[in-house]
Amino acid sequence: MPKYYVQSGPVKLVVDARNAKKAAVKAFQWSCDKQSTIESESPLEHIQAAETMGWQLEDNVVVSERGFDSPNASVFDTLDVVALWQGYAFPWG
Repeated sequence: MPKYYVQSGPVKLVVDARNAKKAAVKAFQWSCDKQSTIESESPLEHIQAAETMGWQLEDNVVVSERGFDSPNASVFDTLDVVALWQGYAFPWG
C-alpha cells in the first residue's frame, strides 16, 4: 500500500492508504482519535482544551506521495473529507 504525506495546519502525518482521499480520511480519523484522549470536566472545557492543543485540521488537507510541501500534492477541503469519513463510517446512509 502506498505511503502518503498528509498535512493540515500543525498536523503532519505519514499514512498507508489506497489513495490520496483515503489518506485524508485517515488523517481526519487520527484527529478524532486525538480529540477523544482529551479529558475535561465539561463539553465547553473539552472544546477549549482541544483548541489549545492545536490538533485540529485547518480548512484544507494536503496529501502527497512525494513528501510534505510537495508542489504536486492533492488538496482536499476538510469539510469534504468529513463527508467522506461519514460515508466510510456509516456506509448504510
